[in-house]
Amino acid sequence: MMNFDNLFRHFILTQSFLRGWANSLHLQEIFTYRREKIDVRGECLKLVPAENEQQNTVEIIKQKIKSNQNYTNARFRSPLANYLLHLVSPQVATAHFQLV
Repeated sequence: MMNFDNLFRHFILTQSFLRGWANSLHLQEIFTYRREKIDVRGECLKLVPAENEQQNTVEIIKQKIKSNQNYTNARFRSPLANYLLHLVSPQVATAHFQLV
């Protein structure tokens, strides 16, 4: 059952990717990168530089306190933008998020 489940998920993801997002070779490259670099602990640790050398720090854009809550808007550069340049467009290279 597990193999069928994996096959079905792969099929659904591939079809969704092809219809709306991009080339199937890009999806294959992302999965290969994940399998060879991210899933292997030793290789994954090499992707993240030491704290004193980090260039991918979180940049706080705006902080606001409203009633009893603290809102923080921030951004950081996606690690995929550094390692898979041809797959990540400039519009999504910087990830924006909000903490509440």
